[in-house]
Amino acid sequence: MAAVRAILFDYGHTLVDFRRTEEALREAYEHIRARIEATAYMEVHELLDLIERVAGGVDRMVAESYQARRMEELDLPTLFRETLAGIGFNLPEDTLAHIIELDHSAYSNSITVEPEMLEILTSLSGRFPIGLVSNVSLLPHLMRGDLDRLGIGPLLTMSVFSSEVGVRKPDPRIFEEALRRMGAAASETVFVGDRLYDDVSGAQAVGMRTVQTRQFRQEDDPTYAPDAVIEHLRELPEMLRGLD
Repeated sequence: MAAVRAILFDYGHTLVDFRRTEEALREAYEHIRARIEATAYMEVHELLDLIERVAGGVDRMVAESYQARRMEELDLPTLFRETLAGIGFNLPEDTLAHIIELDHSAYSNSITVEPEMLEILTSLSGRFPIGLVSNVSLLPHLMRGDLDRLGIGPLLTMSVFSSEVGVRKPDPRIFEEALRRMGAAASETVFVGDRLYDDVSGAQAVGMRTVQTRQFRQEDDPTYAPDAVIEHLRELPEMLRGLD
């Protein structure tokens, strides 16, 4: 078995608790309502209805796609354009882009990273190149902005998002692209993630060893067999010594 020379991480529910609070969502959509009214010269009466029909509508389409285990990532600008048009707002592209950024801010203002997590990643980045592979329909430049703000971005050799390569884990192409950017061989790379189907089965299919983390999400399925299981990322450095 080859020595461990690189580590790839999933993002949501592996490094952070990926979520958005109701307060952050309301704040974002207050700004979105104001932008729509200024652009479309129409009054948007009910904030909660706007949230339900726009944020809720986009969320449902994304969720249905994931539940169907479709490998192709959805195009977020198209989803927002069609959803807004469906409730009577045909908006110019610059307004649409601003609305997507405002919607994203609900995540940016809700996600935090534990100081201990940053300490672990800092220690690992001194020993290995580390990278990130994430299934997310959110736009990659906004995701990287979040990573930099949280202090994770500077520790990464690279990051890959399904929204930029067009396919989701467990499709081998997203893992292969990550390995290419890392300059790492699959046999020398460990993948750390919370999802058994997406992360464990996908990474193993291209030849990586895998570690399932149960810190934020606890999945159990005898169909999949990660090489190791940890309850918190603090266990990873010792686990890597066992895999090496």
